[in-house]
Amino acid sequence: METSANERSPAAGEMPERVWPYGANEAKEQLDAMNSHGARIQQLLQQIEAIPGASTRELMHEIMGATLAFYGQGLARILEVVSESGPEFQKVYQRLINDKVVRGMLLIHDLHPASLETRLCDALDHVRPYLKSHGGNVELISLTGQTARLRLQGTCKTCASSAVTLELAIRHAIEEACPDLAGFEVEGVAEKEVAAAPGPQSQERSKPNWIVLESAQGLEDGAWMAVRVAGKRLVVCRVNGNLYAYRNNCPACNMPFDGGALGAGLLNCPLGHRYDVQRAGRCAEMPTAHLDPYPLLFQEGVVKVALPL
Repeated sequence: METSANERSPAAGEMPERVWPYGANEAKEQLDAMNSHGARIQQLLQQIEAIPGASTRELMHEIMGATLAFYGQGLARILEVVSESGPEFQKVYQRLINDKVVRGMLLIHDLHPASLETRLCDALDHVRPYLKSHGGNVELISLTGQTARLRLQGTCKTCASSAVTLELAIRHAIEEACPDLAGFEVEGVAEKEVAAAPGPQSQERSKPNWIVLESAQGLEDGAWMAVRVAGKRLVVCRVNGNLYAYRNNCPACNMPFDGGALGAGLLNCPLGHRYDVQRAGRCAEMPTAHLDPYPLLFQEGVVKVALPL
């Protein structure tokens, strides 16, 4: 394998990094295209509202309403045909209603069979394995109308990186499953960390990119490895059967963990600073120092890590 000009060979005692590309799948590309079309529709609606003639605006709105009803009727019929075609088609039906692209269309036409609360609970269940592996959890306190109230628990509540967890894991999972949710508040995160709803550009910057770590699944318990993913240096550890991903940088000495060690759940940098992998990367010697975590999930035999775009 060739090495690029900006990469170096590992020095003696260092663990070689494993490099993976950005990666993108067809469903994500289709979802991005769908979001792009949605943004364009919003722009056209704004132009329609700026048309001087009220009758023209009303006619345009009526055309759009009729078009939506036309395609909505077709989508409803597709779901009926699939759901009534016997047990062998139930897997197809489930795939359709859970597909990110199709789900958005169904929600637009109010055709999705799962309620907002059900989808919200499923989204939280999706990120709970990651939260629990760090000794934390998230609880749905209430859902009033289209606004939810959540609470971070355990380590997540006191972790200095709770904002990272919120943005890269919880917020993304909710936005994917519940685009019709008007908003949500989270207890257990410092108020300054929970900013008001960001604009389109900042939303795009904070959106995570879930990248598959192909060899992480085979990592043995008590082992770790340094990886380079999408231009970022990470360390991936497995402790007590759980996988953890952190930025490959010791905040105490600003050195990478290459040449360090992992023992008894503590990741040691080359200078001996120790970090509790299972407790959000807290430093054993300096309570104010902690590693920067990245959400990592293992589902259906695939390990994925979330990195900000």
